[in-house]
Amino acid sequence: MPEEQTGDRPLIRAHLALDGAQTWELSAHLHAWSIDPIWPVVAEDIAHDEPVIVRVGSPANPDIPFDVLQSTGARLIAIVPDQSVDSLIAAAAAGAWAAVSESDAHVALAAAVREVSEGQCPLLGVAAKRTGVAFAILAMLREAWSKNATSSPPSPLSEQEVRMLRMVYEGGTNKVIAKRLALSEQTVKNYLSRVFEKMGTRRRAQAATKALEYGWLREDETQPEP
Repeated sequence: MPEEQTGDRPLIRAHLALDGAQTWELSAHLHAWSIDPIWPVVAEDIAHDEPVIVRVGSPANPDIPFDVLQSTGARLIAIVPDQSVDSLIAAAAAGAWAAVSESDAHVALAAAVREVSEGQCPLLGVAAKRTGVAFAILAMLREAWSKNATSSPPSPLSEQEVRMLRMVYEGGTNKVIAKRLALSEQTVKNYLSRVFEKMGTRRRAQAATKALEYGWLREDETQPEP
């Protein structure tokens, strides 16, 4: 159970893509630990790397399609039926950073939200202690890497655009990116607008996530000149 909130921690936003009954029940728990539960879920309101709580491996009723939630660049936290190998593998396959069982959600969810918001991935910690889960996750990663390497379209991005998208995926704002690359914020905006046009996207998180899935953000990729 998480340490009792003392009032000195920053408020964390967590989006709840759950059914009504579970949303009400878990909201009270999150509020008690200075976590702001957001619902109904609106994809455009989810900031990159913000926690989004979903159900995996059991019937769910999210306000928006699951693939849309994944495309926002959010950090998913899965509520699973139990801590069985199958449940944890399902959470990993969904791209979750953490998995909390249904029976423990009312006491353990806040701790998972805080860990994930701080950049930790509790699900990998669990996998490291359970061989079956670890092997399954490694197999999924190998398959995804192989698929991206053989079936993804060639990258239309320049080296500079790739660098910027990596920073976007890491949560960098235009101001941060401009400072790191010694550019003006307007120049960064212009670059990213060109990226969106090339990729057929409208949002930063969608562009960065799509590029990552295609393997375009890998360090060893050689990008064409603009």
